[in-house]
Amino acid sequence: MAKSGRYWYKAPPKPIKLDKKDRKELLNIVKEEIAKTTKLKKDIVRINIRGGRIYLFSEWELKREGPFIGDIKKGDMIEEKYARISIFDKEYTNCTLDWLRHNDKWVVKKTASLVDCIKEAEDDSWFCSIADI
Repeated sequence: MAKSGRYWYKAPPKPIKLDKKDRKELLNIVKEEIAKTTKLKKDIVRINIRGGRIYLFSEWELKREGPFIGDIKKGDMIEEKYARISIFDKEYTNCTLDWLRHNDKWVVKKTASLVDCIKEAEDDSWFCSIADI
């Protein structure tokens, strides 16, 4: 019986494993590319590299109370996942830019090099902070 899902006959590709030197180099490249943009420079507050993936986080301020908020007080900052870039080779030419859906599933938006994925996150209207809405 075939598996349900996107990849019918084989498992999805796995990101590469990175050592500390690779992570530091990758973090410098990502920070440098984000500094060249206007929207990402404003939105991204934290970059996390885990398991061959780069997670970009944005932050927004809670302005009002709601029934779902609970313990969060007015004026608190909330961090959200902005985008994810998965890396599949050491040259950073085979990467995917992923967007987080409302149900906590990642959707692949583009397959390109690392720099092109960052530029796509800058240009694509799907990638925005909740503070901008």
